[in-house]
Amino acid sequence: MVNHKNSSSQEPLSTDNLAKQEMLQSILDPQEPYPWAPEDASEYFAKATDANNELALSDEEAKLGWQSLSTQLDALWGETSLEASLAQRFARRLSQDVIAIITAQASQVVNTGRPLAEQLISCVRDTLTGWDETDLQVMARPLAHAMRGQEEILEATIDSVRDIEWDNLSPMEQARISLAAARWAIDYVTEQK
Repeated sequence: MVNHKNSSSQEPLSTDNLAKQEMLQSILDPQEPYPWAPEDASEYFAKATDANNELALSDEEAKLGWQSLSTQLDALWGETSLEASLAQRFARRLSQDVIAIITAQASQVVNTGRPLAEQLISCVRDTLTGWDETDLQVMARPLAHAMRGQEEILEATIDSVRDIEWDNLSPMEQARISLAAARWAIDYVTEQK
């Protein structure tokens, strides 16, 4: 950046001196300036195109990057509608920490192409310490194989858990309600897309 003031007198440079200073800066600048001569332009544009191709993203990379950025922005700027809806739907049965983890994970796993049971387990793995992966798979299977839109199994699972605070639930109830919340969150994210 050009300093438009003379350091000794702190007065603005004259137009002539300013033009000379900018010309000197453009000569000393390592970045190649735009070619004004048409015969030089093709080489300039070829370099620019090559640089752009090196930075190009596939549609899938761009989509995943955008989803990741959206998730980070949602986390920074407060509750997402998913988080608020999840908190409202599962009320006190889930702690705020569990809701935040399930919300973040559900937004990330939806488009991974992994089986729904694995997506459910990914959403709750960090909230259910001490659970074996195989046990979680057995518990997630009925929720994963329920048809989309069929809420009977999901509602039955939710209704099977007492309506009390998260800390007062048994580990089995915590696992059931967490997996049900994960299924609900994944369905919510899928419907929003």
